[in-house]
This record gives sequence, structure tokens and C-alpha cells, in this order.
Amino acid sequence: MKAIRLHEPTGVRGLVYEEVPEAKPMACDVLVKVAACGITHNELDYPIWTCRAGHRRTSIIPGAEVSGVVAALGFGTAGFAVGDEVYGLTDQWRDGTAAEYVAVEARNMAPKPQTADHGIPGRIVLQP
Repeated sequence: MKAIRLHEPTGVRGLVYEEVPEAKPMACDVLVKVAACGITHNELDYPIWTCRAGHRRTSIIPGAEVSGVVAALGFGTAGFAVGDEVYGLTDQWRDGTAAEYVAVEARNMAPKPQTADHGIPGRIVLQP
């Protein structure tokens, strides 16, 4: 899958659009096909370069906000079904939302309101 990544904490100048391993949902995760994501400029300067277990990460995918469609469910995930439109937040201990797919803890997701859309597909806007 394609994603935007940082290989070192260099801010917006370090963003690279490249091929990355496919995201896979773990227990109690939803795999979301990303329709829209959000990246704030200051998020690029303070990413966490370790995982929850404390292991160093060689790159990160930024982005904490996501809107999209559930593509798969991790073991034990309840409350969602494949095809549901959702929105929510990731945490910085795992890869973010600037990718084609992202695995997110189900507890951090909610059904997208019918009256809202996902935003403008394919548009990336970095706000200063």
C-alpha cells in the first residue's frame, strides 16, 4: 500500500510518499480504508519514535484523524462490520492515517454520521 512517512524527525521536509507493508488489524482493531486523514504541522515535530513496547521505529506514518470505511476486523472486535463508514483517532504509538489503510483500536472509532461526508478524496492539505 502507499503511505506518507517520515524516516527521521525533520518536519514537513522529511515527508516521503512510498510503498509500505500492508496494515493489519490486531485484536480489537478495525482496519479502515482511509477516505480522509488529518495531519497537523506540529505533529511532524514530536512524533513518538518507539512502539508501545519501547522498541525503536525506523519510520512513522503521521496522522491521527481518520474517516473511511471498515475493510476488516481484528479478532474479538465488536460493534463494527465490514463496510461501515467510520471516523476516529489513532494514537502515536502506532502508524497513523496518512496511508491507504490504517489499523485503529475499535474503541477509538465511531460510526460516521449520515449527514457528513468524508471530505475531498485524494486531497492532501498541510496546514501551517
